[in-house]
Amino acid sequence: MSRASDLARLLGAGGTITTDDNTDTLTLTSTDADANAGPNLRMYRNSASPADVDLGGVITFDARNDNSQDFEAASIKVYTEDASDGTEDSAITITCINGGTANNAMQINPTETTFNESSVDRDFRIESDGNTHMLFVDASVNGIGINTDTPTGGTNNNNAGFVELRGANGLNMQRYQDTVSYINRSGNDGDVVGIQQGGSTEGTISVSGSTVAYNGFSGLHESSGIATNTAIGTVVSTIDELDVYSSKAKGTNGIQDSPKAGQTRADHAKVKVSDTAGDKAVYGVVATFNEQGKVNVASVGIGSVRVTGACVKGDLLESNGDGTAKVQSDDIVRSKTIGKVTIGNSSSGVKLVSCVLYCG
Repeated sequence: MSRASDLARLLGAGGTITTDDNTDTLTLTSTDADANAGPNLRMYRNSASPADVDLGGVITFDARNDNSQDFEAASIKVYTEDASDGTEDSAITITCINGGTANNAMQINPTETTFNESSVDRDFRIESDGNTHMLFVDASVNGIGINTDTPTGGTNNNNAGFVELRGANGLNMQRYQDTVSYINRSGNDGDVVGIQQGGSTEGTISVSGSTVAYNGFSGLHESSGIATNTAIGTVVSTIDELDVYSSKAKGTNGIQDSPKAGQTRADHAKVKVSDTAGDKAVYGVVATFNEQGKVNVASVGIGSVRVTGACVKGDLLESNGDGTAKVQSDDIVRSKTIGKVTIGNSSSGVKLVSCVLYCG
């Protein structure tokens, strides 16, 4: 036969070609030597009354189940979305069966391409040259992973690192022993990060030359020792005791067990409501309380300082001229003041001391 139309005439309406083995059931061959398309298979919906959303053609893949029943395993369907002359649109849908029910696995229409339109538990995965999950959508957790097959939060110490985008639990990024994220404003100075609450900008991180400014900044330091009904803004002072980690903590999976539960927190002093006028041990003011009942104290900053000689909480520090600090001779904050001791140490040698920092 020289033309496909000859085959159609031979088969007649609803014709079937059957083989009893796995040889090719139908082969279309073109022996033309030019660069044009061939062989060609044309599926033509020649409607007398074309309309929008007409089904233009279907390729169906049927099979048998183990109960000797036929079922439609998959199909490819083409629709005429818009039949108007000059603005014609079309769509194509690939349907698969999942759990005994046919569902829309992929759809291409004039304005978008959609995977998993039927919202079943079907993952989406793209491989790179060296990673099986370079881009991965985990349908069961509504998560997107880059370079990870488990975008479910937690810690992953592989050298490549990963990024997770997870609905209610936000963004999680990790990189092994290197900078996790770079944010670059190119062209001129200005805001790099905008921080909003309820759609309104409450603060920014901006850059001007080599200076980074934290606008609307308050340093918050977790502590404990006071009741959770203490009024916001209450003045608190440190005591000579380190705070400890809570048994629970907020993480990428919401509230979860803390791996450091019960361990002391370096430089985080416990606090009390200030009860002495002119208290040298004033630490800051109550800002918030977290889910574990820990208080966040608002103050400038905290850190460890190498100090020569004994010191007590509330002492101001200045340089000792050898890379260490010593106790300042008075309690006036001056340009030379490094910071204030929050937890005293009676050793006369050089040691690390927890302080709230004023210098900068």
